[in-house]
Amino acid sequence: MQPTLDISLADKFFHITPHGSEHPVLSMPAVSLLEPETMRSLLVAGRDMLKGLGLDISLSFFGLGVFGLPAVVHTYMWQYDQVLDLSIENITVQVETHNDHAHLVLCIDEVRWKPLPAEGRREAIAAELEQLFRHTVTPLIEAAAACAGLKPDLVWNQFGARMISVSDYVLQHAPNEALKDKYRADLELLRTGLPAEVFHRRKNPYEHKPRFVESPTDAGKQLLIRSSCCMWYRREQGVKCYTCPILNDAQREEMKCQMREKQGHSA
Repeated sequence: MQPTLDISLADKFFHITPHGSEHPVLSMPAVSLLEPETMRSLLVAGRDMLKGLGLDISLSFFGLGVFGLPAVVHTYMWQYDQVLDLSIENITVQVETHNDHAHLVLCIDEVRWKPLPAEGRREAIAAELEQLFRHTVTPLIEAAAACAGLKPDLVWNQFGARMISVSDYVLQHAPNEALKDKYRADLELLRTGLPAEVFHRRKNPYEHKPRFVESPTDAGKQLLIRSSCCMWYRREQGVKCYTCPILNDAQREEMKCQMREKQGHSA
């Protein structure tokens, strides 16, 4: 009998849900996206909805949606010692729009769990994650990049800082130190327990040394600089984020002054 576990956080933070979108403008089985024509139709639609200047922005946002699959599986292995089936055959990809933006919804076709063994748990986690990347995450990213005519690195390079943000949230909300230690150990498996070959890269994308910058509006607060640009500026009238890594010091300083001036006017 399958356990009943709370997976609402997957929906809240990653739009991964068994309920799907109420009013999707596009919907297709994830496995169909391995077909170039189907993937291209999704990327072109995403570009148009985002008012993008090219397929780089839709590739980026598709990749950020796919990022949620291993992030969710990894978190629930820590939280419940259960493996949620987010394999490519069990996912329907949907697109929904909200006024000025659009995003992916990854609908879980059937909620299925598999318990992690008490003995050999670390090895089982590594094996489950490796299978998820080899069979689902890496093929989807490579299929999307090929259709966009871009390198998969545009997606992979975003994973490092984004996972740091996820882990910071989990550690802030873990109920006790024992569970924090358990999570840190599981996180180390993701960062160093998987060979780079799983990602078809020379380096595990989760290995990332964080860099920080002072918040422009909250004195004393440090903000994590992204490990790679999300391409949000590659849209009509688009601008780079304050934490974009491709901003130089002068550009970031100018942006900081503008944000502080705007904050002063609205205070």
